[in-house]
Amino acid sequence: MSKDIFDKPFDEGTIAKLEIFENYLDSWLPTLILSKIKKPIQIFDLFAGAGYDKIGVEGSPMRTLRIIRKHAPKLRHTNNKVCLYLNDFDEDKILTLAKECKRKILEYKLEDVIILNVTVYSFIEFLRKNKSKMNYGCNLIFIDQNGFKEVTEKVFNHLINIETSEFIFFISSSVLHRFAQDTEIQKFHPKFDFRIIRTCDRKIIHNVICREFEKYVPQNIKSFSLIPFSIMKSDKNNVYGLIFVSKHIRGADKFLDVVWKKNLINGNANFDIDEDIKKAQGSLFDGKSLTKIESFQNKLGNYILIEKQKDNFDVFVFTLNEGHIPKHAYDKLIEMKKNKIIYFDGKSPLINYKSIFKDKRIIKFKVL
Repeated sequence: MSKDIFDKPFDEGTIAKLEIFENYLDSWLPTLILSKIKKPIQIFDLFAGAGYDKIGVEGSPMRTLRIIRKHAPKLRHTNNKVCLYLNDFDEDKILTLAKECKRKILEYKLEDVIILNVTVYSFIEFLRKNKSKMNYGCNLIFIDQNGFKEVTEKVFNHLINIETSEFIFFISSSVLHRFAQDTEIQKFHPKFDFRIIRTCDRKIIHNVICREFEKYVPQNIKSFSLIPFSIMKSDKNNVYGLIFVSKHIRGADKFLDVVWKKNLINGNANFDIDEDIKKAQGSLFDGKSLTKIESFQNKLGNYILIEKQKDNFDVFVFTLNEGHIPKHAYDKLIEMKKNKIIYFDGKSPLINYKSIFKDKRIIKFKVL
């Protein structure tokens, strides 16, 4: 179920996956640098590989070094460092990676802002040996390997219970779709409904698996986000993807911003998973169906009208829970005010994290 992705050039899907990780890291790191939480900033790349593919395209460790280089002035200004943990079970790859990372750190002049740790462990062994370090820091954990086998219920519970921690893991979704009846597959996740996994439409398989992982969220955790991003391989037959997990609303806000920039149509896949292009074009006989964004905006409008007294905090949370970015809610609220359906003070409905959580600006939406 796993294979060596470094023995040939990265395909389009792998590049998309790496770009999402890189762009989220680029958004996550400065937030932690300027945070009032005084814990070590830690990045864990637990299947780091050799650093490059066969033709020299950068893997996640080299992309991480570039992002740290970009934010090095902020790190120095705040007297911060990044603890970078790179691990792989392949000793040859990790030796190559360690040598290249040390060379890049010298080239980028990052010796004063990076504490580099390179290890050769299995995934479970790494978690066991570094449990106390993970509990002590602000963590971004990247599991770029077959997360279905590695991220069991026990591992998922361990990771989601770590304070100030977010993790992103990879799933070979089409493999599970194809072999869902196999008892060897089922034994990794006995709580999953493999009938649904087996019978769902192939293109939404990754979303279905993400929902199954929600069964593993402990009851004591009331606020969390599991956000999938589906990736279709160039053969158009296989779908895999990433699942992002966070207990902090800011993490969900940032990740959704990254994936909606990756695909402005749906923010959920690197392909037209909801057939929104066809919907936008309409049908001569059936009329125009609503796109994903239009459907959300209708749902938001009804939410405000039915609930009557709502504010920008309520709408912000509603928007993220629906897998959308604040701009989609902003556009709908501006339209509703223009059409005299609702009223709010000021020109902007202030649907953003800064206004609500930092500036403490709460405004009511009055139904007219």
